[in-house]
Amino acid sequence: MKNVSFRMHLAACTAIGAVVAALPLANAGVMVPANATYVKECGACHMPYSPQLLPAASWKKITSHLDDHFGDSAKLDASTQSSVTDYLVANSADRANSSEARAIMQSVNGGAAPERITQVPYIRDLHAAVLDPTWNGHPRPKTLTECGVCHRNVSQGNFTSKTFSVSDEAFRGR
Repeated sequence: MKNVSFRMHLAACTAIGAVVAALPLANAGVMVPANATYVKECGACHMPYSPQLLPAASWKKITSHLDDHFGDSAKLDASTQSSVTDYLVANSADRANSSEARAIMQSVNGGAAPERITQVPYIRDLHAAVLDPTWNGHPRPKTLTECGVCHRNVSQGNFTSKTFSVSDEAFRGR
């Protein structure tokens, strides 16, 4: 039984590694947010995420209730809110041409509008091992919103560079 658990873990890590390795490096980036209003307003509280990480419907949904933005108030005046929404929608995953944006859109069912980047099936599934409590990789992000912990060049739109390692220590002696 001990070997079965480790083999299953190894197989899962191998499968995840194969998916990550299959990501195209020639087009290894998503758009870096360049809109000064978006970067200033949203970047004041969290990393200003690339608009290409969510469909337009998601950005519309998120920006429509900024008075309760994941438990906090991020309310903006009407003009600023409109400007930020327009920018996010115009550059969303369904309007982008990067391989990452296409993969995101292929993973989202029909007209689904996930309100969190971590709810996008493509992103969630690629990162499943990172949030597994038995994973002993380093560094260890607390949530998937801490992109820069593993992806060193995220500020340049590059999510392909990883700085983590996987350990089998949790599976030894079982």
